Amino acid sequence: MTSPHGSLPDDVREALQRGSIFDAIKLLRRSGVANLKEAKAVLEAEARRINAAKGVAPRPAGGAKPAPTSGAFPPAAIDALRRGNKIEAIRIVREHRGLGLKEAKDLVEAHEQMLVPTVDSLSPRNGLSPGEVPRTGGRVAWVLALATIVAALIYHFVLRDPG
Repeated sequence: MTSPHGSLPDDVREALQRGSIFDAIKLLRRSGVANLKEAKAVLEAEARRINAAKGVAPRPAGGAKPAPTSGAFPPAAIDALRRGNKIEAIRIVREHRGLGLKEAKDLVEAHEQMLVPTVDSLSPRNGLSPGEVPRTGGRVAWVLALATIVAALIYHFVLRDPG
């Protein structure tokens, strides 16, 4: 199994095109052409070749995220990231580059780390889900509890009828 480029079965090649290397490994092993170690090595090399043809940076060893390719990131996706809409950015990258969900997500996350923060991203709402209200740290609850205790003490010692 020395030449991966021309010897892969069609169903294995289709699984790789979808970005599913695990399915491709299973299919290649079922065909009886390679053992697990050989199949993994051949298909990872083929996946790197396919991603290079698509313009996706290869994933570094150790599970690190891939670096985005320069000049290939859509400006609309950058705008979406700056607005804090990561899902929209992934959708734009998928449409623009023709990538699978995982590849687009990895590319967006790698690009997100390189973005310079804007004034909007530094606002106190940063990191909150849509509709989520910033927490007050419980100070309001303590003030209300203290006011209730003081009111109860005033009622008990001052306003209550002694008889």
